[in-house]
Amino acid sequence: MSSRKTGYRALLIDLDGTLLDLDIERFISAYTDALSARFAAYVNREDFISHLFGATGVMVENDDPCKSNEAVFYEDFCRRIGCSYSQIKPVIDDFYSRDFQVLSRYSRKHPYSGAVIEAAKRKNMTVILATNPIFPAPAVLQRLSWSGLSEQNFQLITTMENMHFCKPKKEYYLEISEKTGFHPGQCLMAGNDTLEDLNASEAGMGTFLVEDFILQRGNEEPLCDYRGSLKELAGFIESLS
Repeated sequence: MSSRKTGYRALLIDLDGTLLDLDIERFISAYTDALSARFAAYVNREDFISHLFGATGVMVENDDPCKSNEAVFYEDFCRRIGCSYSQIKPVIDDFYSRDFQVLSRYSRKHPYSGAVIEAAKRKNMTVILATNPIFPAPAVLQRLSWSGLSEQNFQLITTMENMHFCKPKKEYYLEISEKTGFHPGQCLMAGNDTLEDLNASEAGMGTFLVEDFILQRGNEEPLCDYRGSLKELAGFIESLS
């Protein structure tokens, strides 16, 4: 564990499995079922899910800084499904407006999510919701509301519309650094995913592994500067110089 406890001016924090207790397997299954039903007139369920994950994979792997995640996703998804953007976008927007909220049944508020945000504010830290920007803003903001928090708690919320890279690429973290004006060394990334969140270290950021609902990638011991529960993260922030 690192002894560095000074210099952090920005807290980047993950959403799913960190600020929000989310049954990710049941959520993804229900999400894909519900969204595929909206496209039943265009493509069968199995092909739709294959196209959805395929286009998402292309978005995650994108390294073109001139294309937003949203642009990359729709360019590939429209090609795969054989429909135009003008056909697809209204269907997806209506899905998030009408159907997505029911998926909150697979989530629970974390009792210490608010404590972490308040601790960061008391330390005058800029707080960024660093959720993997593979979802559009409405889906991110709804999941954020399930945690009991709101967009007013954050200076930046990463979404597919406003970002050009995804986790675990270091460029995702460097883009946040550029957007907020903080040097990577002034940033602490906290999250439960041992790959997607801890890879912030590749950009020069400090890392805190939140252990409440660890998403372990591989068998190796995760490398992080700090680790503990979300409750302990709040205490850690309070202890910062």
